[in-house]
Amino acid sequence: MSQAKKSVARRTFLVGLLTGAGAVAALSSVPKKAAAKKEKGLARAGASIQPILYRRTKEVERYYKTLYT
Repeated sequence: MSQAKKSVARRTFLVGLLTGAGAVAALSSVPKKAAAKKEKGLARAGASIQPILYRRTKEVERYYKTLYT
């Protein structure tokens, strides 16, 4: 094999390797089906899909009472 053919073969191998790595990365970032079904179940039950940012606790109630009195 000549030097030119070796470099072309090496390039095609590297292109294939990088393409395969990109495909694996793309497929691994796809959400799982079980997670999607779980969210649908929560939506039917009336639960919020969004994260809870605020919870009313005794400490919070005490704090707001001091603000408004």
